[in-house]
Amino acid sequence: MLSTLKQKYQMMRSRNIVKFSDYRRQLVDIPNAVFLHWQATAKNEFPGIPSDAVFFTRAAEGLMMFFSCISRSKQACALPSKAADSVWHAWNSWSPINLDNFCGKHFGSTIPHVEAENMSSGIDIALANCLVTAQRAEGIWPGRPSVPRLFALDRQLHMPHGYAYFANTVNIGFQHMNARGVGTGKAHYPASFDASQLLAAGLITALVYEEMLSKQAQAAKSGSSCGGSSCGGGGSSADSGGCDGGGSGCGSSCGGGCGGGCGS
Repeated sequence: MLSTLKQKYQMMRSRNIVKFSDYRRQLVDIPNAVFLHWQATAKNEFPGIPSDAVFFTRAAEGLMMFFSCISRSKQACALPSKAADSVWHAWNSWSPINLDNFCGKHFGSTIPHVEAENMSSGIDIALANCLVTAQRAEGIWPGRPSVPRLFALDRQLHMPHGYAYFANTVNIGFQHMNARGVGTGKAHYPASFDASQLLAAGLITALVYEEMLSKQAQAAKSGSSCGGSSCGGGGSSADSGGCDGGGSGCGSSCGGGCGGGCGS
């Protein structure tokens, strides 16, 4: 009886999330079979992951944010959420054709799922591209040390073994999350998020680059710094989506994982 009431409450919360989501049109079009398949299979690939409707809906919303980043940038994007990745894996396992048709309908093209090591652009640059694209989508000035919703997803959902992103005065970094979905241990700062690399990759303008350097100099002068869990944060896996395949991955230091790309 208690279990039934809890499930009904979760379904009600899930419907409310969909109702007020920026991706309502996409979320209502996800087949219920994807949720059922995710419930049955995600726990095998992502140990400890919750299996309730609320978690699924939040994770699916994150996947829609990621697909939107790919359609906005038209370049490789690395997925910074293991929670969202769990939905992508389950959907692709249930019906790749259905997933392709969904992406074509809502995002203009298929988005193939590609392993990180098979990305010619490299997972690190793809992750930086996703960060800047997600920031722009939320009206965040590119290069500003602010964590967009997609990057904050794992931490918000307490995704077991996810990636907890945080922003300090001048940098964005992440921690690996433990089985309880809590960021722990050493803080990692992806080199591809550095001002010089963002500029070299064409992800920010020279004006933004100068502004980033100025803020870094001010922070160094004032002696302000931040690292580890005290900075707060979000999450990162690095499945990716983009227009290319073949190449390298950067390993756990950048929150590596799977990948994807722009289809046709």
